[in-house]
Amino acid sequence: MKYTSLFAAALLVAAFSNVCVAQEYTSVADVQKNEMDGRDFGIQGEYLWKAGEKAFAVQVIADGDGKFTLVGFPGGFPGEGWLDGQYRIVFKGEVKGDFVEFKAAYMENKEDYKKQLPIPEKRKDAVARLDIKAKKLIFPTPGMPDRIAEPVDRKSVTLGRACPEGGVLLYDGMAPDKTNTDKIARFRKINEETGAMFSEFTTKAIDSQKKYYLHCEFMLSFMPRAKSQGRSNSGVYLSECYESQVLDSFGLRGENNECGGFYQQTRPLFNACYSPLKWQTYDFILTPAKYDADGKKIANARITSALNGIVIHNDIELSGQTPGCKPEANEPRGIYFQGHGNNVQFRNIWVQYLD
Repeated sequence: MKYTSLFAAALLVAAFSNVCVAQEYTSVADVQKNEMDGRDFGIQGEYLWKAGEKAFAVQVIADGDGKFTLVGFPGGFPGEGWLDGQYRIVFKGEVKGDFVEFKAAYMENKEDYKKQLPIPEKRKDAVARLDIKAKKLIFPTPGMPDRIAEPVDRKSVTLGRACPEGGVLLYDGMAPDKTNTDKIARFRKINEETGAMFSEFTTKAIDSQKKYYLHCEFMLSFMPRAKSQGRSNSGVYLSECYESQVLDSFGLRGENNECGGFYQQTRPLFNACYSPLKWQTYDFILTPAKYDADGKKIANARITSALNGIVIHNDIELSGQTPGCKPEANEPRGIYFQGHGNNVQFRNIWVQYLD
């Protein structure tokens, strides 16, 4: 019994160690130093086939060690042609020489996306081939010319948006010489090469009892072997009590515990998350909860938010605080950028009061 217990404990330690040592890259230069991961990073990303008004958008996710998941969106990318409720087709692939060979694995739709639906008979043999050197994704189409999806590099329309006149710049971080921390209450570490701040920090209190607009920019780490909540996990806590999740959710469906979701409350309308090591944007309009003279809450907070310029919550009601930080309160609060053990980077953080 003693040896059995020791063996079980050893297995648990080994399993935990494997989770903890998942490789985390915080810059393109770092990942390119690793031959295999650099190759996989170069393959991961977005591709688009378009012919007139027809479009088929693709997100290729690196799963580590030359393996990939391909998610196809009829009509365009989420929020840009593809609508929640349409089907998604998922392929699984791996590197073979100078190509990644993909085969259709399953389908998803709004009603049963958590259940893997079989590929329809007419598409069960669907394949795709990605030319690594040419960066072209080829979908053979029997009796017709091949469909070729080209790589695209989308950027948020709010990327680099400057703090407006009358706004409050909480942290710049757009360059190594723009790291003034006067508005930061506590922080862990600044990226000396870029000026961005690594997650696990809190700004000083703002007038969070007023309606306000919050802009911030973030970069997810590249963690090809990590899974689920271990893949570049962070969060933006507005008024230190409402968490908008930050996670490498590239290619996922979009849940309340994935990027853009309000944790344990509501999922985003679309998963507008980009791939890791790209700057992304969050833009929020928070109407705070209202309290009476005795301090009793009489109206819930409301939120509108956009991820990468795409509205993912439109004036929704937040029933209360989300787990992980402070309870709701009628007092000035800062903005908390949760660490969660990963090195998500943030910059260009500012607020503008709307009342």
